[in-house]
Amino acid sequence: MNSDFDVLVIGGGIIGATAGHHAASAGYDTLLVEQDDYASATSSRTSRMQNCGFMYFMDLHGAGSQVLRDPRRIVSSLELARRAMRERADFVRSSPDRVRRCEFYVPYGGTTGITGWQMRAATMAMRLLGGAGLSLEPAFLSAGEARVHPLLRMIASSGELQGALRYVEYQYVSPERIVVDTIVRGREAGLDARNHTRLVGLRRGAAGWEATLEHGGTTSAITARAVINAAGAWVDDITGLASNRAPRLNTGAKGVNLLVRLPAAARGLGFEAVTARGTPFYLFPWGELHYIGPADTAADAATTEFRATDREIAEILSDANHFFPDLNLTASDVLYSWAGVRPRTAGANAPMGTFEVREHDLSDHGMPGFIVFTGGLFMTHRDAGRRLVRALGRHIAPSRPSRTPDYTLTSQADEDRVTALSVRRAIVDEQARDLSDILRRRLLVAWSDDLGLGVAEEASRHAADVLGWDEAEREAQLAAYRAGIERSFRPRAAASGEADPRPPNFPESPPSGP
Repeated sequence: MNSDFDVLVIGGGIIGATAGHHAASAGYDTLLVEQDDYASATSSRTSRMQNCGFMYFMDLHGAGSQVLRDPRRIVSSLELARRAMRERADFVRSSPDRVRRCEFYVPYGGTTGITGWQMRAATMAMRLLGGAGLSLEPAFLSAGEARVHPLLRMIASSGELQGALRYVEYQYVSPERIVVDTIVRGREAGLDARNHTRLVGLRRGAAGWEATLEHGGTTSAITARAVINAAGAWVDDITGLASNRAPRLNTGAKGVNLLVRLPAAARGLGFEAVTARGTPFYLFPWGELHYIGPADTAADAATTEFRATDREIAEILSDANHFFPDLNLTASDVLYSWAGVRPRTAGANAPMGTFEVREHDLSDHGMPGFIVFTGGLFMTHRDAGRRLVRALGRHIAPSRPSRTPDYTLTSQADEDRVTALSVRRAIVDEQARDLSDILRRRLLVAWSDDLGLGVAEEASRHAADVLGWDEAEREAQLAAYRAGIERSFRPRAAASGEADPRPPNFPESPPSGP
């Protein structure tokens, strides 16, 4: 096994995956290490949307007078929206199998605090920022149309609405699968990717960066001419292994979502608004269900459990009932919840970080060739990969010819079900090592009503045949998977056995709006 590399990428989430893919494609001899499995942390706890960037205009609306005190926030939001629109068009064109089209509605007038001119200005700005690549397909509903719309007529004071914006958004069928796909494309370009491999030591030596790795109880040493720290919310911990003089660059923001079943009239439709606190609120369609949120709090990823608390669940339900009082949602309506800590770039007077997405070169801090990426977003991950390769080029040259990155991500046979073929492929070709790796990050079965519990038994038997588990190990793997689901997702239906074990029934397109 090779021990000398051009680049060491630390982190197997979406930013690490795209960094490894782009670096290998650019001709760098690249090693990527991930202490758990690919996409096992923040990348699996995203909003699951290929956002067009409209959220940044909602953020500016919610920020109010703060924007006037910090006009850089306007510039930053516009730049993020521009990147999001460009990357949205690129991803949907290159990987149509990995997204679903959804209709979203933003009501205005009445008690929403949003005006029609704000929505028209925002859609014009989005078109100018890159909407020609893949249109939002915006349409404005009149007051009369909005008040009788199947979804909007359910909101509070719907009779006071002055109208609504309808636009098209795209949703990732599986962010986890996209990370794995990107790793696979990187390996095809020459990337050495190792999951379940922990970085336990990092120092600057005479030949470059020297790293100590641990895998399966065995340690090994490697060297690299440059390092990309793409560990998400844990970047400061990684940097701290190599230096105690480097600045802290990350601030964590915990986000929580809840999965619920709404009336049939809402099926396939999305909703976005701003709460009285100036924070976003959304309903995102998920097959025949919806997930709602978010509840956001400042958090340290090292000490924060990826689990929704009672308080956070209550906050989201309160916001949902504020906008949709007739739903009268309670904790018993929550099928399950999930939480993650988003990496945010640290900033002065920003307890939950800033929206800035950037790379940091730590050469001036005694760490030559050490690059940290902060604020990484799933929806602009390919842009991040290109930027990181440019940053590498300022330090080292590739050691072999480059090739164009392959962005084509396509569906595979049986990836939406548990079969002997799909489980074997997950293990042999895609480096899965346990049931969570297989069900949650290789196959499209675990974000169902029952979180994959209904097919775990069958998957464990196929996996045992490939990995050589005896019966005791197979039972232990099943128990670990069930315990992990209960601990992280707090499932209601899964715990009571009421859920449908099939994957969500995604419609090819949502019902047409006016």
